[in-house]
Amino acid sequence: MILLLFTTSYPYDYAAEYSFIYPELTHLLEKFEKIILVPRVCKGEKLPLPPGVEVEEQHAAFLSQNSNPVNTVKRILRSEIFYREIQKNKALLLQPVKLLKLFMFSSNVEMTRQWTIAQIENGRFPENNIVLYSYWFNHIATGLALVRQEFPDIKAVSRAHGYDIYEENFPPHYWPYRPETLQLLDKLFLASEASKQYFLRRYPEFASRYEMFHLGINDPAFLAKSSTDNIFRIVSCSNILFVKRLDLLLDGLVVMARTRPNQKFEWTHFGDGKDRASLEKRMRRSFPPNIQGRFMGRVPNREIMQFYQNNPCDVLINVSEIEGGAPVSIQEAISCGIPVVATAIGGNPEVVSEGNGILLPPDPTPGEIAEALLKIWDDPQTAAEMRKESRRIWQASYNAEVNFHAFAECLKLVADS
Repeated sequence: MILLLFTTSYPYDYAAEYSFIYPELTHLLEKFEKIILVPRVCKGEKLPLPPGVEVEEQHAAFLSQNSNPVNTVKRILRSEIFYREIQKNKALLLQPVKLLKLFMFSSNVEMTRQWTIAQIENGRFPENNIVLYSYWFNHIATGLALVRQEFPDIKAVSRAHGYDIYEENFPPHYWPYRPETLQLLDKLFLASEASKQYFLRRYPEFASRYEMFHLGINDPAFLAKSSTDNIFRIVSCSNILFVKRLDLLLDGLVVMARTRPNQKFEWTHFGDGKDRASLEKRMRRSFPPNIQGRFMGRVPNREIMQFYQNNPCDVLINVSEIEGGAPVSIQEAISCGIPVVATAIGGNPEVVSEGNGILLPPDPTPGEIAEALLKIWDDPQTAAEMRKESRRIWQASYNAEVNFHAFAECLKLVADS
């Protein structure tokens, strides 16, 4: 059985999917004779792959060649699902922003559907020996689901992680074709129990399609150290996006430093984005003398783990507004025994508790952020217990060997059914 895994850019590093997908591949290779990665975008550095994994770049080329406005309009005018959506929800005609999203989404759905069907019809992919797997629950998943209308014996599944889960969190608060996609998919794999419950509430008629599988982190084989020189060291790790609220985190760090003018603090952030320069400028302007900050940029996950191994780390903090599952950054931290402060949103409460850290309100104030961080620093004994509990939670729920093996087993059962 051949598995076609549709990604944003992996094995290219443009979309920073490596830390999500690579640990899964070795387990999938145990269940499938071949894995073909199908990136939507081929940009950035091409990362090395294990034997048995191939890359199909023609999908990205097809999308690039056919994304001009004329072809987009032609595809939409020929799309049956587009007309059904308009008939079902005529109010879209009076909502230009939503209508534009429907136009672009529909065009992308149709391109993926057309390309995949063409590959099957010309014999490039065997109709009776493939599973179509979208790593994100987006237009790619819908396009692959629609392939099953032409080839009902083909299996099609999708994962869903964060931005592709909560419809109301991203303007214009509209996600086309979800019931139609769920009707045709064999399975939708959710990254947290919270996201599974969201779909059960919103689309209960498809309950049998939903399965929850946490991602996971391989055993780092070390435990991070706490600071012993009276400097409180805080780490954060995320792309620099508005939903990650790094501006709010900066405000919280400023309150913390001003609350303890005689205490030294260090903050290290891993991750990059277009607003990095403005954040660095704001940090230099607002940080008191007793706190030092640095932006490390986007670095490979192995280097983040090396940092944890070679440098004291007292707490990881995440003040994100939206998370679907437990962020990989939190999983990495708990795998080597670091306490965590995080907002109580998405899958965060499944990985952070009083035992291994502190859950903030979904919309914390800078003062609440400062208070939570100082609470961990002020109680070394409790912090030491949190470090043990972080490691225990990783072992119980976020061990990559366990989680990806179970996921691969489930996917193989879908393929064989």
